[in-house]
Amino acid sequence: MPQVDSSVKVASVSRVPRRLWFPCAAILLDLLVMGAIWQFLSDKFHEGDRRIFSFLSTLAASIAIVVWFFTMGGFARRTRWIGALLLVLSVGWLPFSIRRVEFSGEMTPTFDFRWSADRNAVLEAHLARQNAGASDKPAEIQIGRYDVLEYRGPRRDGVVEGPRLARDWSAHPPRLVWRQPVGGGYASFVVAGPLVITIEQRRENEAVVAYDFETGRQRWVHDYPAFFSEILGGDGPRATPTIDQGKVYSLGATGVLVCLELATGRRAWSVNILEQNGSGNLDWAMSGSPLIHDGLVLVNPGNQKGTPQSRDLVALDAIDGKPRWGAGEAKAGYASPMLVTLAGTRQILLFDGAGLAGFDAAGAGELWRVAWKSDFDINAAQPVVCEDDQVLISSSSGSALIKFLQSEGKWSTTEVWKNRKMKSGYGCPVVYQGHVYGLDDNILTCLELSTGKPRWKDRAGQFGHGQMLLSGDLLVVLSETGELALVEATSERFHELGRIQAIEGKTWNNPTLVGSRIFVRNHLEMAAYDLPTAE
Repeated sequence: MPQVDSSVKVASVSRVPRRLWFPCAAILLDLLVMGAIWQFLSDKFHEGDRRIFSFLSTLAASIAIVVWFFTMGGFARRTRWIGALLLVLSVGWLPFSIRRVEFSGEMTPTFDFRWSADRNAVLEAHLARQNAGASDKPAEIQIGRYDVLEYRGPRRDGVVEGPRLARDWSAHPPRLVWRQPVGGGYASFVVAGPLVITIEQRRENEAVVAYDFETGRQRWVHDYPAFFSEILGGDGPRATPTIDQGKVYSLGATGVLVCLELATGRRAWSVNILEQNGSGNLDWAMSGSPLIHDGLVLVNPGNQKGTPQSRDLVALDAIDGKPRWGAGEAKAGYASPMLVTLAGTRQILLFDGAGLAGFDAAGAGELWRVAWKSDFDINAAQPVVCEDDQVLISSSSGSALIKFLQSEGKWSTTEVWKNRKMKSGYGCPVVYQGHVYGLDDNILTCLELSTGKPRWKDRAGQFGHGQMLLSGDLLVVLSETGELALVEATSERFHELGRIQAIEGKTWNNPTLVGSRIFVRNHLEMAAYDLPTAE
């Protein structure tokens, strides 16, 4: 028999594991980098940034392994051809199978596959069934005691007046009144009498829509050509409409501001505030809800182009939309202007792309400014006025309490405290009995208002980039995943009283609570629930 050289066998066997050192090293390095990102950078970067860094680390490791496979792996030509074919098929399959990719606030992707039902077709089929034989009689409007006519209530602070809510959802859970599809976008609802109004994306049009309070049936719609889309935030308008004196004022994502008759949806006037102001759009679109004051509509088109004629804050005549005055030269933000009294002076408070600013309510210009830098200039959470001379602000950069003093027309500011213990990227914090409640990245947190010191932060209170309202001594929280929760507003501890899955899908929209009925929506569906009351 021929002799077999055992040394050849040993060499060929030992070469297999030895050539795998490179992919093993790449995987190990990727794990070490991700461990360092999540262990040591938690105080410097919020969770979304850490997810991006982790993704980039894994992507770099994957590319390195692919290059190794084709150049240094020592695989046979046939194996490399098969690997190349599989790689091309897997990469080429994506654009043909995925309709759109959407991201959560923490940069977690979700996929809308082409074999699933198209959301526009689902909405259109629902509307056709719902409105079959429906009457087009104009609504008779009588404003109710607890009706919500503007974004987050009359002070835009998320504090809701209404009956005392029951604290036990296990015995008496919220009752579903109706639930149905809705167009895209991140606006919330305003409510006047029998009408529940929002703005949404319907294919290539923005649509201001009035729904019936009791049934959810569409009562009227005003649409016009406008479409904003970007991969991180998604499609559709962001700003909640405002109701005043029998009119609806609605700002779309591309800057189209419309004034409509409340009862019928008939257009009174329309302008594009970006074109009118000589300004460009923001990366994530116009998001500030219109503010009505003294016969004026106040909006925040901003000065994105740095042109001399562009203004940060603009006032338009509420009757005809003609410009009346403009002030400020900063870039726009994503928060909404507020009418406040600060240090005894009535003024417009605005959290824009450059920081917090106060403007004379009569149009005499910018009164003061406090610089505040956030990632990508995303100042989106509503400021909260505290004790007439203090303002709380929060963003992904952290939070601060600013104290104001006015003397002989001159303004000065003092930073009471500033820290990163509450980083409210999108969610708006609320203040109750000397404490601040808000989301630190995605976990509900309580800080002492006077000092900024943490009172509690419990991982059981993970709500993503959700939103909240304050009703009495209770927090009504709508999570980023569409869960509705009831939490005690107490500085002692986190105490959740109940939670239900209200709607499905990414939910950045603010809830609207009218009496004991709450309206919730996202870019896919909307619902109305009756919350149990203490009575």
